[in-house]
Amino acid sequence: MQEIFSPNSIAVIGASNDEKKWGGKLVKNILDGGYTGSVYPINTKEKIIQGLTSYASVLEVPGEIDLAVIVVPALAVLAVVDECGRKNIKGLVVISAGFAETGNKVLEEELQSKVDQYDMMLVGPNCLGIANNSMGLNASILQEMPKKGNISFVAQSGTMALAITEWAKEKNIGLNIIISTGNKTALDDVDYLEYLDADPNTKVIGIYAESIKRGRRFLEVAKRIKKPIVILKVGRSKKGAAAAFSHTSSLAGADEIFSAAFKQAGVIRVDTLDELFDAIQVLSMQPLPKGNTVGVCSNGGGAGIIAVDECAKLGIDVPDLTTEMVEKIKLVMPGFASAANPVDSAARSDYNIYKTILDTFNNDLFDAIIPIFVQDSSANPVPSATSIISLVTDKPIIACSMGGERKKEWNKLLEESNIPIFPSPDRAIRGLSYLLQHRKFLEEIKL
Repeated sequence: MQEIFSPNSIAVIGASNDEKKWGGKLVKNILDGGYTGSVYPINTKEKIIQGLTSYASVLEVPGEIDLAVIVVPALAVLAVVDECGRKNIKGLVVISAGFAETGNKVLEEELQSKVDQYDMMLVGPNCLGIANNSMGLNASILQEMPKKGNISFVAQSGTMALAITEWAKEKNIGLNIIISTGNKTALDDVDYLEYLDADPNTKVIGIYAESIKRGRRFLEVAKRIKKPIVILKVGRSKKGAAAAFSHTSSLAGADEIFSAAFKQAGVIRVDTLDELFDAIQVLSMQPLPKGNTVGVCSNGGGAGIIAVDECAKLGIDVPDLTTEMVEKIKLVMPGFASAANPVDSAARSDYNIYKTILDTFNNDLFDAIIPIFVQDSSANPVPSATSIISLVTDKPIIACSMGGERKKEWNKLLEESNIPIFPSPDRAIRGLSYLLQHRKFLEEIKL
């Protein structure tokens, strides 16, 4: 699929000078994204589009074309695809809607037949396009892309592809490849999984799916992939399944079967969009823990209690500190503070207090560390954040910040050091659980 995700040349069929139209947005996004290959706008009326020479047909383009991005009315797509086939273009992204998702199954079948005839690869139809941040390619309707990263995302819904890019920009998290799959007429989740598994710039694979076309093959492929795969599979209810069908003509199967099958294949299934974001963030940023224990510290006792309650629910061990550890921590804390695990510094967030606690956790008794910061009117966020950043460890660190406006300073410092931050203790612990779940899959399933 190099012609799609790493093309040397792109034709935009249905290109426009009007950046409000999708054909105009596509050209602008490709040019603005930093893509360095050749770009050929195709328009039957315009001679120049956004400063580039335009052609009436791909057959008039003098050079070779790897990828054609098509945004013309549905009834014109077959003729355009035929010209692409005659031009020996191997990669197609059909943005256009109006196929099986609107009841026009015959047109989609004809599209599939045309793609097969010319041995082409097709993303879509009814999608927002694709992006590959590692080469500055944004062949999609998605606007400004987030920074480069190691998360790749496959979305059957265009709005979910949009949601992931906006979330990544807001959290300053990098993305790699984004695929808006649309109806999955030709290429489907199996093809994308195999490509992303081989892609050296992808560390974590996130999926939003309304249906899985080749279920058995999907599970076989997922089971042999060592990279974390996190899926939000929707259409659980009868109403949800019906909505999925009207959206992308997808038939959803029995939900219980999906859950059991994903587990057997070592795929992390999540239930909400927040959980999807949390999981891919943690898995992309932190190492896997060696075991199942965690040390929790906070400058607020209640936050620590919430964290250990969530640990109990998820089967994560919160071991007691040794007498020696307790004495070490007591030396730097007020007498009324708690030196048990979770450690409660009683509203103190000095550098020395947090550093001493974190250094204590940085031993073989603990496999992960959860520092929590509760911002009140007097707490300075910088010292505790600095102590966390300075810790040298091979253990995962997953942070939580709560409270006032100045917690943003704390968050910024940790984000710059690639430490994930969550707005509540229970979400931080669930973040740790995704690391534990993937480690278990590697040990027991993905052998």
